[in-house]
Amino acid sequence: MARWAGGRQWQRCSCAARLRDGSYADARGPFGSEKRRLVNTIQLLKKASQVIDELARIGQSTPAELAKVVSEPRPTVYRIVAALEQAKLVRSSGDGKLELGTGILKLGDAAADALVDRTELREQLNWIRGQLGMSPYFCVLRENGAVCLDQIQGADVDLHDLAPGRTFPLYAGAASQALLAFGGAEFRHSVLASGPYPGIASQTPLTGEQLRERVEHTANRGWSVEDSEVIEGVASIAVPVFRQDGSLLGAISVAGLRATVLGHEEAARQILDIAAQAIAASMSQEDPNDGKEAARLDPPEGSERDSPRAPAVIAKASALMSALAEERIATSTRLTELLEEPASSIYRMLATLAEAGWVEQIGHRGAYRVGSKMIALSGDLTSRLDIRRAAAPILREIHAATGETTFLCIRRGTRAVCIERIDGIRVNSRVLKLGESLPLHVGAAPRALLAFEDRASWDEYAAIIASSGEPWRDVRSRSEFYSGLEHIRDQGFVISDNNVTPGIAAIGAPIFDHRGEVAASLSVSGLREGILNRPEGEQSIVDLLLRGTKALSDYLGAPPTASKKDADVSQAIA
Repeated sequence: MARWAGGRQWQRCSCAARLRDGSYADARGPFGSEKRRLVNTIQLLKKASQVIDELARIGQSTPAELAKVVSEPRPTVYRIVAALEQAKLVRSSGDGKLELGTGILKLGDAAADALVDRTELREQLNWIRGQLGMSPYFCVLRENGAVCLDQIQGADVDLHDLAPGRTFPLYAGAASQALLAFGGAEFRHSVLASGPYPGIASQTPLTGEQLRERVEHTANRGWSVEDSEVIEGVASIAVPVFRQDGSLLGAISVAGLRATVLGHEEAARQILDIAAQAIAASMSQEDPNDGKEAARLDPPEGSERDSPRAPAVIAKASALMSALAEERIATSTRLTELLEEPASSIYRMLATLAEAGWVEQIGHRGAYRVGSKMIALSGDLTSRLDIRRAAAPILREIHAATGETTFLCIRRGTRAVCIERIDGIRVNSRVLKLGESLPLHVGAAPRALLAFEDRASWDEYAAIIASSGEPWRDVRSRSEFYSGLEHIRDQGFVISDNNVTPGIAAIGAPIFDHRGEVAASLSVSGLREGILNRPEGEQSIVDLLLRGTKALSDYLGAPPTASKKDADVSQAIA
């Protein structure tokens, strides 16, 4: 029989009662031991982290499957999931299952930002790729391996195993050997003593002695090179990056097919050295909390104030993670000021989140930052995001409403590649068939990809096209080309009228990822009269298109400001 005490309902049982907030009360009374309630509140937070870990491990899961894994009744799991959904750490996949939410991507970026100046890192990775054509990437040392913070694909091949968030074994690869050689001696000895190691490729070191020789060689010459240790037929080179105080920050590396790497080691090492110095120079030594005035952080939208189903402790932990993401690095005192929570509560949440790997403490009794585990979780989610699968129903919806050809394109080098297409029912252009491509300055979908990149990308593309002899098509000068791209950015979409095929028009718009960078483009093509002059009473193609690109940008976790002009665009056409 249910009883009420202090406004909370509880169920009598042999040992304890579960309260509405997810905690337990002693069977002798509705409140019971304060210590008992604290233990079970923290236990609930641990269960939430287990839900995230399970979704990362096996992908989409039902609440019933998650309940078995975390050993909690379904009603409790439903309430945990409700809180995680409000924090955008979990979301519905639309078929009764749950998957990781795009809030994970923001925390992954925050974890990287706390370790390195990511803007400078990205600039250096782009510069390395321009100099060498190989795939540059940056790794940091963690107990479970070398974690990749960022990477840019090379000019010749895509190396998906080097994607951001991936964790490489510490016994194989140039980056791992550079990190071991210049990292802490105690940690290095523990890795060397943990052999034998499982083989990954033909040249993977299998014993501690083999690894010791390679690490010592790396330490003596100051950089490392490997061939077929991690990926068969792929070689890599790495140099260490040090902070201004001399401690190890990470390793900057390049990888590529062995024929493009071996024989060019010295040139690559020199380029990597220059990049490493630039990254080290960008690192600030200032305390990020000095001189900051605390500002009250509002609870996340849809927090426990709005939903009694969401356990309060998970919402508070979400607010703490958001504060750390914004601050980059923060002391417990700073977090107490921001969240207006008792210091004891902040300490308990930090300890639990640290145990789960969601936060990391910098040194003994030091400040905190978002844990590098979030980088790995972000990588797991990114690898599962399937823009083709997500776009398929949107392409069908636009096609059903217009009868025109619909495209989904992504950038590959200097061209836009069609990765999904539905043919029109009245006229069907033979241009940009599935798997085919166009230059980025030609047509609607390609220009939608290029226009929303930065000015440096425009300069790079223009220089490549000028030297390749590719026709500019209706553009008399580079300044006119840039002016056209700026106009596209201003209105949020591009209209191509007779630009590719006479009598055919198309409209294209960008799709953004969680960093606000253009990831793909959506376009509609057909006879110009049907595209540019829709019958009165029918919905504008631009409206349909921008609604679709907004939905896909949301799927990828794009910030709200990434896509403008997603409503009331009819005036822009006029």
